Formats: sequence, structure tokens, C-alpha cells
Amino acid sequence: MNKSNIYITILYNSALPPNQIQEVCAGLEEEGVPFLLQKWDKAGSFIELGREAASRSPLQVGIGIDQNGDLCVHHDKLKQEEPYLQDSLQNGRTLGKNAARLIKGLPLSI
Repeated sequence: MNKSNIYITILYNSALPPNQIQEVCAGLEEEGVPFLLQKWDKAGSFIELGREAASRSPLQVGIGIDQNGDLCVHHDKLKQEEPYLQDSLQNGRTLGKNAARLIKGLPLSI
């Protein structure tokens, strides 16, 4: 697999301005894990978006963010209703870091 094809998908509700998810992206960048931002125009909870993001990601890990700023890290192998982590955008950088650490096999940061 080509390095440019390795990334975590971030699927966010289209009603949410992209600048509000900068902290999530910064957390991933700090850990050196690439990501792909994708808008989602359909209705759905952050858990549904996270599950869909994980299914689209070559790394099988995705982040879903709903219009209210709730977000989760999901893995393609987990049940939809049981995301790996969940939080709000005010802790987005930590959630981004932890999504990257999940990929890298490192302990989660607090």
C-alpha cells in the first residue's frame, strides 16, 4: 500500500464549519498520522459517522463528528453502538492524538 493511501478518515456533519475541527486534525498531525476530511450531508449521530469513517479508512479507524460537536473514534471491527472513544470538540486535540496512538500501538494520552 502506498503511503498516500494510509490515513484516518474524519467524517463530519456538513452543518459544522471545518475550522471547528482543527484541534482534532492538530492532534493527528502531532502524532504524525495522516487524515482525510470528508463532509457528510445525511442525518446521523457522531457514532454512526465514526463507524462509517472507520469503514472508509484504510487503517480501519475513523473519527465521526456531528453537528453538535460530539465526536468519537471508531474501529471497523467494533459494533456500531460501541465506539472506542467519545468526547466533545473542546477535547478534540486529545481525541485526535489518541486516535493516532491507537494506530501506532502506543498508550493513550490523558
